[in-house]
Amino acid sequence: MIYFTSDLHLGHEKAIEFTNRPFTDLEDMNNTLIQNINDTVGKKDELWILGDFAYKLKRDEVRELRNRILCKNVHLVRGNHDKDYSKDAIFSSVQEYKELKTGYGRFILFHYPILRWNASHYGSVHLHGHIHSVGTYNELNLQTRYSDRYPDYALPDPEDLMLRIYDVGVDANGYKPVSIDQIAALMKLEAPLNST
Repeated sequence: MIYFTSDLHLGHEKAIEFTNRPFTDLEDMNNTLIQNINDTVGKKDELWILGDFAYKLKRDEVRELRNRILCKNVHLVRGNHDKDYSKDAIFSSVQEYKELKTGYGRFILFHYPILRWNASHYGSVHLHGHIHSVGTYNELNLQTRYSDRYPDYALPDPEDLMLRIYDVGVDANGYKPVSIDQIAALMKLEAPLNST
């Protein structure tokens, strides 16, 4: 199974206050977020972290926190608070942007929300973080049609497409990763031919 998350801000005590997180202190936040990953994502699953894994930590500290995650296949799409860990072998891969081909179609992974992404008018999905939204952001996007956002854009299909953008950040998803199947169900994407 493929899972997504972002904006853990491990090591960032002020994140508790500025995002109104329900943690007593930094240790509680770090431990809970990592435990939530381990309770949700299996060792053989694939986890994509869409930025801001940690905040102002040394590489050895980042490695130590990453090693507490039991999933072996953890990818990082860098956020504004991430260093370039591509040569450190901390994550399975590190990139600025990723287009992921799945049984549900194309998923565009980027730390920042963008107005238009590759093949958006054909129904591709854009997953992001960065904005520390609450769940209502995702709910409102799921109610928006592509033509509501881009009224002058000619759609290739007479059917009006749902705007397929989703904040995978911990603040918008109960401080847990979200699976590709959960996102697909919310967006009413067709089931994959093979399991993901």
